[in-house]
Amino acid sequence: MHKNKTLSEYPVIGDKIEIKRVNIKTDDKYASQVLDIIDDDIYIISGPIQKSTLIPLHVGNLIEISYFREDKGRFVFKAKIIEREYKDVYKLKIERISCITKIQERNYYRLSVKLDVQKVYSLKIRDEEKEVIENCTAKDISGSGIRMFCNLKHSIGDLVKLQIPIGDFNITALGTVVRVQEIENDNFKFSLGVKFTDIKDEDRERLIKYIFEQQRKLRKKGLI
Repeated sequence: MHKNKTLSEYPVIGDKIEIKRVNIKTDDKYASQVLDIIDDDIYIISGPIQKSTLIPLHVGNLIEISYFREDKGRFVFKAKIIEREYKDVYKLKIERISCITKIQERNYYRLSVKLDVQKVYSLKIRDEEKEVIENCTAKDISGSGIRMFCNLKHSIGDLVKLQIPIGDFNITALGTVVRVQEIENDNFKFSLGVKFTDIKDEDRERLIKYIFEQQRKLRKKGLI
């Protein structure tokens, strides 16, 4: 297969990834992880589990794999499931069938805010998933991501689900943690940078409209 990316942009063992099934109506995405690498095209990944339930994927299924590389952005490629194993750990062997491409994302104005955000994270404990729900405070937001304060320590690549109140609406977005920083704050321990990876078009438009309106108010006051 044609190599169009440097080695630093290929998945590595331990990478947290997202799986999306190809050629089906649903847009559901599932968390997974790279367990082993056979060669540039063959990977062993964990089978997706959601709320302690195995998500059945079958040999021959086509899937899309996406992952985040710090300081480089988000990458994606298509793959085919060539083996499936349930013994001890639910695992899939996949073959990359497309080139690795970088997802081009627009630059958005980042608005300073103070919003109450609910964060849901699936924490794996002894091969079981437990949903950890935490109330956080957003410090700034854009059409492509959010920065917020929280107390749960995350790692780069963690996948989170966010509920964000915007005006009269409550927006749901899935995102990847792209930055983690310890902070000195009376109420929170960490600052998280989260890049949106799955958000409905209408919700993104509502968010951008809200940011634009707030930006216009700040301009009128001479604050920006």
